[in-house]
Amino acid sequence: MRCLVEDLATFAVTAGAWLRREPVLHNVLLTLVADRLSGDVPLSGDERFVRVADGGATVGAVVWTPPRGPLLGAAPPPAARALAEHFVRAAPPLVEVHGPVPAVAEFAQRYAERAGLMAVPGTAQRIFQLDAVRPPTGVPGRARPATLADRDLLVEWAAAFLVETAPGGPPVDLSGQVDARLPHGDLLWLWECAGAPVSTAWLSRPVAGVVRVSGVYTPPEQRGHGFASGCVAHVSQYALTAGATRCTLYTDRANPTSTRIYQTLGYHPLAEATQWRFPAPSDV
Repeated sequence: MRCLVEDLATFAVTAGAWLRREPVLHNVLLTLVADRLSGDVPLSGDERFVRVADGGATVGAVVWTPPRGPLLGAAPPPAARALAEHFVRAAPPLVEVHGPVPAVAEFAQRYAERAGLMAVPGTAQRIFQLDAVRPPTGVPGRARPATLADRDLLVEWAAAFLVETAPGGPPVDLSGQVDARLPHGDLLWLWECAGAPVSTAWLSRPVAGVVRVSGVYTPPEQRGHGFASGCVAHVSQYALTAGATRCTLYTDRANPTSTRIYQTLGYHPLAEATQWRFPAPSDV
């Protein structure tokens, strides 16, 4: 079993075929690759695209886009352990790793053992998918695509979203993601009530027929009115009408409210994903 570091174009072909076998489970990985191939997200030069090969077959893949930790595909345990060995030998110490259960747990335990670090479970998530929307009723307001005039608000809300969903995580500037999506005209959405934006949701471009809903955020003072439900239902239906076969999103397992809301809209669970952290000894 070998870990092969590949350039983006090669990885998109070799690992891409393996990732597309589970297009919902691997949607984030597929989107990371597609956005960089298209130029929507420029390559920084720090990315690493690694494929695991067993004989002539691909059995695992990971994309590392610092400052975030590596993101694994749903590799079998031997492939996940091989990837951990690769990152111990070939990279500076990792601070975290993300991926579906159980692959990420196998990686984390082997990496911590070999690197002399402690593996600490972090944010636990559930991956949901949807193929038909059950729209909510009685939500005041309407959805509209965001425009350039909304950019500063979107960047502000993206930062607030990150503080809520990834407390203590490495700083990530999401303004580039906002700027990449705005020119498309239908990847960033706002829910308006009485003429004012009160909630937002992001869409990814379809990859292998799957569109991901993310960045769902409502300022605290606007919560409790169903605005996020209305926005997510609208963008999900928009994606399906435009040709997607399925929508997907991630929820924080520690937030049962959001999970309940999405299930009401027609989303149903597919798999579990989690983050593992590798704190420095001084931080333990």
